Amino acid sequence: MLAVATSFTAISGCADQHGSPASYIDRERKKVSSHLHKSKALSFIGRGTFQELRKTLEECSLEGWDGERAKPVTKEVLRNTEVFLWSFPLGIESPEISAEPDGAVSLEWYRSPSRIISVSINPDGWMYYAVVIGTAEDHGRGSALFGVPDKILNFIEEVTREIA
Repeated sequence: MLAVATSFTAISGCADQHGSPASYIDRERKKVSSHLHKSKALSFIGRGTFQELRKTLEECSLEGWDGERAKPVTKEVLRNTEVFLWSFPLGIESPEISAEPDGAVSLEWYRSPSRIISVSINPDGWMYYAVVIGTAEDHGRGSALFGVPDKILNFIEEVTREIA
């Protein structure tokens, strides 16, 4: 109990200098989170996922980027995809990123033709997914702007899990 009281006293002392205890704790949490998101082992930032996403936008931002009639990948799609990626917990394997002819961005986790999940993000903020794990298949849609659904996280973890 003494350690808790001492810690609270220390937080209260720091908070008195820097605002309320809640705002102090929130600032400290953000510092730690920012540090963790720079980790190459833990985050998409550290592994270059956001840079790869921006490179895809640059390469596919003009009408007909595929030599055919592909729609450009827009800044809205980039922003929606970034929001979606930021909502992932640390430690998730980075996806392969590509553009689709309809102007969407595709995020793919692939192990084999029978272990794959693909998530497409469109300009309107919708996320469409398709998954194959063994003989099981699933697909659906949801908002890309309100976090990653647990169902998608579970599929990604299943696809990327090492099989002994």
